[in-house]
Amino acid sequence: MIQKTVYIKIKPSQIVNLETFVLSLLAIPFIIYIDDVMKEYLPLTFIPNEMKIHLYRLPTYLSAFVLINLAYKSLQVYCIQYEVDSEELRCYSGIFKRKHEIIELYRVKDFLIEKPFIYRLFGLGNLTIYTSDKTTPVLRMQAIKEPEEKYKILRGLVELNRREKHVFEVD
Repeated sequence: MIQKTVYIKIKPSQIVNLETFVLSLLAIPFIIYIDDVMKEYLPLTFIPNEMKIHLYRLPTYLSAFVLINLAYKSLQVYCIQYEVDSEELRCYSGIFKRKHEIIELYRVKDFLIEKPFIYRLFGLGNLTIYTSDKTTPVLRMQAIKEPEEKYKILRGLVELNRREKHVFEVD
């Protein structure tokens, strides 16, 4: 019997949120510009007094939205975790509603390693796992460190698990 040792325990990198970070950084000067333009050119004579307050606060509302979106996306990636032990591959995700995906290792069929240019700069890559599992036929581990090493460990555990359970793949 194989021991229940956790062989891989990883989290994705925040580089997944690079687009959100860049757009947030670009949005801040734009919001400041909107604030200046509104204070200078907004015709206040036709606008009711109740609306004037909200119009002046619009840049603040937009800034709050951008920061809340950035925090949410960061927290969403922070809450993802992958674990591999001798029999199962587990993926934990979600902030408020936690989701636990569990895939038996003998169900793993194939692997795909992708290394986009930006990820390569940081030594990261994507490891896509194709399974015969009904609920999770494809599991994509995004922006993980050393995906080749994770693949080798996972491949060895899959073969060992199949031999122990006497499972053979038939297409």
